[in-house]
Amino acid sequence: MGKYLYEAFEQLERLSPGSNETSRKAMSLFQGEGEGEGEGIDILDVGCGKGADTFLLADVFPSARITAIDIHESYIENINRRATREKLSERVSGRCLSMAGMPFEKESFELIWAQGSIYVIGFREGLRQWKKHLKSGGYLICSEVVWLVEEPSKESLEFWEAEYPGIDTIDNKIKQIREEGYLYENSFIVPKHDWDENFYRLLRKNIWGMKIKYRGNEEALKTIGMMEKEADFYDFHSDEYGYAFFSMKKHL
Repeated sequence: MGKYLYEAFEQLERLSPGSNETSRKAMSLFQGEGEGEGEGIDILDVGCGKGADTFLLADVFPSARITAIDIHESYIENINRRATREKLSERVSGRCLSMAGMPFEKESFELIWAQGSIYVIGFREGLRQWKKHLKSGGYLICSEVVWLVEEPSKESLEFWEAEYPGIDTIDNKIKQIREEGYLYENSFIVPKHDWDENFYRLLRKNIWGMKIKYRGNEEALKTIGMMEKEADFYDFHSDEYGYAFFSMKKHL
C-alpha cells in the first residue's frame, strides 16, 4: 500500500491541504524576538514532507536556521539537494527523524512549525513532547483537523472515528493547549480552497492516471479507491470539518 500512496503524491508539492498564502499567514503569527532585528532564530519544521514550508520559512525568516525532519529519506535528500542548489545549506538542513522522541537538546528552538503533521503523533501528545525543545517564550505553530460545526453528521463522526479520533472543536483544542501549559495566542480556519483546488484536485489527477496504469492490480486499485473515497467524502462534508492553524507560546 505504501508504494502506491507514495506514487499518488509524487507530483504534488504539498502532502496535505494548504497553500503558500495560508502558510505565510500562519508564520506571521510568530511574535518572538530576534528575527527581523538582524538576529537569526532556530526553527524546527516537523513532518516537513517535500519541504514546501521549509523553504517558505527560509524566505519569511531570512536569517533563521531551519532544521526540517521527516521519516521519508528521499524527501530529506531532496531538501538537502535543493538547499545546496539554492545556496541555503548554511541555514537549511534536513534530517531523517521521527517526530516522536526527537533527539534535540532542551530549549533548542524559538519556533516549532508543524503544518498538516501533528496528527501523526496526536495533537495533545505533540504539544506535550515538543514543549521541552522550545526556548522560553518560543512558539509552536501547527495546523490540526477540527470540527467546524457543533453537531457533525453521523457519517462524518464514523469517518473520523476511523481516521483520526483526536478531531475536536476549535474551542476544545484551545482548552488542550492551555491544559498543556502553553499560552494560547491565535487561530484561524484554513480556507476551503486549500483543500479542493490545491490538494484534492491535484490528487485526483494523479489517481486518474494510476487507475489506467494499474488496471487489474487489486492492491493498487484498493489504495487508489481509498484515496478517491476520502476526496469524495470531503466534497459532501466540507462544511463539517477542516484544518485550523493554532499559535501558542511557551511560558517565560
